[in-house]
Amino acid sequence: MLAKSFMLAMPFLLWVHEARASLAKPGCQERCGNITVPYPYGMGTGCFLNTSFEVSCNESSPYVSPLRFVNNDKFLISEISMESIRIVGKVPFGCINESATKAGAKKFQLDPHFRYSHTKNVYIAVGCNISAIFQSLSPSHFREARCASCCITPPPTISGFFACNGSNGCCQSSIPVETNAYKAVISNHGPKTPCSRVFIAEKNFSLEKSMFGYTLTSYQFPVVLNWVITLTSCHRAQLRGSCLCGKNSDCIDSAKGLGHNCRCKNGYSGNPYLHIGCQVIIASVIGIFSFGAIGHYAYKELGRRKENKIKQEFFKRNGGYLLKQHISADKSHVMKIKVYAAKEIEKATEGFSQRRLLGKGGQGTVYKGFLTDGTIVAIKRSNVVDEDQVERFVNEVFILSQINHRNIVKLLGCCLESEVPLLVYEYLSNGTLSQHLHDGEEVSKFSWKDRIRVARDVAGALAYLHSYASPAIFHRDVKPHNILLDENYRAVVSDFGLSRSIPLSRTHLTTKIEGTFGYLDPEYFRSGQLTEKSDVYAFGVVLMELLTRRTVVSSTNCGEGLVSHFQFLVKQKRVLEILDQQVLDEALMDDIFQITKLVKTCMRKNVKERQSMKEVVMGLDKLKVVQLELPS
Repeated sequence: MLAKSFMLAMPFLLWVHEARASLAKPGCQERCGNITVPYPYGMGTGCFLNTSFEVSCNESSPYVSPLRFVNNDKFLISEISMESIRIVGKVPFGCINESATKAGAKKFQLDPHFRYSHTKNVYIAVGCNISAIFQSLSPSHFREARCASCCITPPPTISGFFACNGSNGCCQSSIPVETNAYKAVISNHGPKTPCSRVFIAEKNFSLEKSMFGYTLTSYQFPVVLNWVITLTSCHRAQLRGSCLCGKNSDCIDSAKGLGHNCRCKNGYSGNPYLHIGCQVIIASVIGIFSFGAIGHYAYKELGRRKENKIKQEFFKRNGGYLLKQHISADKSHVMKIKVYAAKEIEKATEGFSQRRLLGKGGQGTVYKGFLTDGTIVAIKRSNVVDEDQVERFVNEVFILSQINHRNIVKLLGCCLESEVPLLVYEYLSNGTLSQHLHDGEEVSKFSWKDRIRVARDVAGALAYLHSYASPAIFHRDVKPHNILLDENYRAVVSDFGLSRSIPLSRTHLTTKIEGTFGYLDPEYFRSGQLTEKSDVYAFGVVLMELLTRRTVVSSTNCGEGLVSHFQFLVKQKRVLEILDQQVLDEALMDDIFQITKLVKTCMRKNVKERQSMKEVVMGLDKLKVVQLELPS
């Protein structure tokens, strides 16, 4: 009966699908190859808004994409969305071959309607023994980013790809928000490759060995560009009556108000740049009613059974039974978190819409969610489901359900009946410590007092885990990316997927080596013995980043890394050379030396000589900047 229902309903559903409004301007071509071309982009006279959005289609093109801009035919387009595009192809960039005493420079400029996405791209410099300075030339701000590339690991000599890490002839750096133009300056400081290059490319892009070639004048690599429909803010466009958003859409300002985009209102879909492009979503409703009219009972009954079976399979695959075993093994443990339905999470995130995306990591993707009771939450969705991921998921649920501390992320609930495991946390509006130190647009506002407040919060959280939680908990992945901030710069330690509980009667655990390179305790890496002092070491690295505002796995010192370079300067009594200028401007010198001393003791090679986190907290409380803020 169900099969017959499908057969009868299929022609009607196909009609509904075909009735979807075109995203192109009426009478204009909508697709080029497999690429959808929505207005304001268009092919042919009258099909585009202005020449910035005029594209041409050549489906016999030998390149990776048949679509390209008319006013800049070097930019091939592989994808267009309502707020961004991905370009790829023959984007030319020449070699910079000046001598060691003379710097080379190259300037790159986009059409005013486009900006390099600061969340999805990075600066890249290729060449041996070079220093690169990238200068953002956007009208609203001027910022510099730097990186250095050595060839400690030789450039690849055989076919294949390689990562960009600063020691293998390639370095990279984050870019500022709203960058429309930049200048790249390269200086040589030793034996170099025949050809040095600079460019912006999408994050996690793998380079090929041909980048080091002698004669290569162009190279195919992806770049993500954000775009705006006009160069004025929503407020100014509305005052002038020049807002180009269609019916049933909202005007959305870009970062820093340097233009705006349009977005269909909730409950509508389509192209917000067309007059009536946003239309009520009705296809799924019509489909359900058609099935209901043809075979309501059979569909509902069989569908319910299938859904329950799928949910049970997901529950098992996502570690539901493993979590039950953890709980039953700990008779004193009571679950303090809510179990959410998959439909509730889908609704809270608008079906995991890109508009709700907060960030991506190696273990999962985080979305902003709005629950039905108005609570704003952060929802982490695992990237994949495998045995290690499930174990980490269950481990995080079990550990966080036992903890209640203002500086440890609050786990509100989980969902086990979805395709991949989902965790629901409290929402913190100010991003990660990593963003504020290294690639956030508000870096300059992150004061010395803010940094010390964050350090004190994190130290207090780790001291609680080590000395007051029962059983004790070792975090095992302390780093700026796992430290979240609220609007008042209250710091919260997150991501307990690698954490381990340990009975008070024991001092260490022997485990598989896991964590993040740069923050791993060398002694733990050597012996496999995890102790509370492993977290102390990682915290010392975080303190270094707070002092220097440099990334720990940095190519600034030819792959040498922040830790060894900092320790060398401390021994030479030249530590001021590496400190962030804002720290030098705002901090008392006594406090700088006290923090430097804490870093040194946290990272001593002999684990027994390192301070405990309780002692670190006491050391931070002695800082004058802290004492001035303590109530009298």
